[in-house]
Order: sequence, then structure tokens, then C-alpha cells
Amino acid sequence: MKQQYYIEGGAAAALTRYFAKTKKQIEAELSKFISSLSQLELHPQIEYAVLSEGKRFRPILAILSAQSVGGTRNKVMPLALAFELMHTATLVHDDVIDEDEMRRGRLSLYKKWSVSDALLTGDALIALSVDLSSPYGETILKTVAQSALQLCEGEHMDLTGSLSATTEEVYFKKIRGKSASLCRAAAYCGGISGGGTAAEALSLSMFGENFGVAYQLRDDVLDFTLNGHHLNLEDSKNGRITLPLIYCYATSTPQEKREIEKFLVLVNENPLKAREKANDVLNLIRIKGAFEHCETKIDEYLSNALNSLTGLEDTEYKAYLIEMARTLRSWASTYGNKN
Repeated sequence: MKQQYYIEGGAAAALTRYFAKTKKQIEAELSKFISSLSQLELHPQIEYAVLSEGKRFRPILAILSAQSVGGTRNKVMPLALAFELMHTATLVHDDVIDEDEMRRGRLSLYKKWSVSDALLTGDALIALSVDLSSPYGETILKTVAQSALQLCEGEHMDLTGSLSATTEEVYFKKIRGKSASLCRAAAYCGGISGGGTAAEALSLSMFGENFGVAYQLRDDVLDFTLNGHHLNLEDSKNGRITLPLIYCYATSTPQEKREIEKFLVLVNENPLKAREKANDVLNLIRIKGAFEHCETKIDEYLSNALNSLTGLEDTEYKAYLIEMARTLRSWASTYGNKN
């Protein structure tokens, strides 16, 4: 798809500058907001969770969506912060569920304090997210609440699914809830709060969902290609099944499937032995063409994301959205992981 709006100096460089400037403003506003909560007993935990290093993609997407339909960043900023707080709540809870001891280069909140503190902090962040969203009206408030429910549903599917029972259809349903729901809601609510029409808000919603799915797929692949060319055993240990493994299993012979199943048992029962077998499974994933299959799916979702923007007026901000989708591969490595 051709980008019709011309940005002097190139869209990629302009997008990088936009992200840096907007992220800086978001972090300043987050700091002020967290300071206003100093009376809360959970203030130290909330501050620790929220003000840790992150790329702030979801609030940036809300702001960018609002600007793409003529809105201003100052008007949408509290709503943008709501999406960052909701996202942070999921990370705090996920660390407890997965027993991950580190988050963004620091001790996970539950390791620094306790599991109880972590659960309560996550709950508090969800409540604060809803509170920040409430002045924007019933539609936005309901969308934020629904996205929180979809996150829970997606997380539950992630935890309770098995490789043999996880088809691609099930996998995409899961990541639409767990990974794409906040992107969809941030883009949609940004469009509404920015004064966009119902059609424009829907277009942005579709962009957010398709981009969110593509980004999760990209993250699935990066788990293999950026971690020393080995399987992400922590994801496997936590029962998280990603598309490369799903596709590999679905296209394997009965004997190959048994070997994969034995490997997954080893991940939990004998991690050291599992590491010895990991390369065998990784080679099988490559042989089956799973990475190429993922790339095809990424391209499909990015194409859908781009197509969803055709009804928006050509502006600088629409150009940034287009550039995000066009350069997801380099964008993912430049701006960090999904957190």
C-alpha cells in the first residue's frame, strides 16, 4: 500500500521521533499521576510497577489514534494512561501466575514484596484504569471494561490449553483476547475521544486488533530467533503454546508428535535434560516450515491493518500508523518486546 502523505526526512525517522517525544510526555504524566496517589497504602508498590522501564506502546497508540482523527494529545492523555495502567496490571498478575522472578530488568513485584501485594496492586491498577476512563463516557468506559474481561479470558485459555488441543483457530482466538484486546481498545477509544466518526473509530479498532495479532506473532518468532537460537523453555514450562510449535505439531508424523510431547514433559520434570533436547525440537520446527508459515500470517494481518486505514483522511498521524505496520519487523526489535 502506498503512503500518500509525505513526511519530510522519511516516515521511519519521523515515527521514531514521534515515539520518543510522546513516550517522554506519557512518562512525565504517569509520574505526576502516581505522585497524586501518595495517600494510598499501596503507593510504593504501584509506583514500582508503573514507573519501571517500558515502551508505553498502548498509550501511544491511543494518542496517535486520537490525533489521526483530529484530536489532541492533552485531551486524550488521561485515557492513554488508563491503558498503560491496565497493561501493567496484567504484567503484575502474569508474573505471579508464571512465577517469573524478573520483570523489565528488576525483581517482579511479588518477589520484592509478596504475592498478596502483587495481586492487590494489580487489582488497584485495574480500578485506577477504570476511574481514569470514566470521564470519557459510557462507550469508552464499557470498552475498557470489556478489554479487561477479554484479557482474562485470553490468559485463561493460555494457561489451560494443551498442544494437542490447540488448533490455529484456538490460538488466534486466544491472542485476540490476551494480546490484541488492549491494542484494539486503545485505538478505538482514541478514535472516539479524538472526535472521530463511528466509522473512523471502527477503522482504528480494526487496525489495533490486526496490528496487535501481528505483533504477537512477531513476538512468537522472536522467542526463537533472539534467545540464542533455542526454544523459550519458560513459555513451554508455563504451558504457553505459540504458533511455531502449533504448526510444527500439526504437520508432524505420529512419531514426531510423541517426541514433541516427551520434550514438553521434560521441560517441567527435568529442565536440564529438556535443554539438551531443545535443539532437536527447534530443528523440527524449522524443517516443517513453521517460521515461514508465521511470516505469511504476519503479512496477512499487517495487510488487514493497512487496509483498515483507507477510510481515514491522509495526515501525518495516519502516516505514522501506516509506517508502524509496514516496518513491524524492525519496529519490534527497535522498540523492544511486547511489554
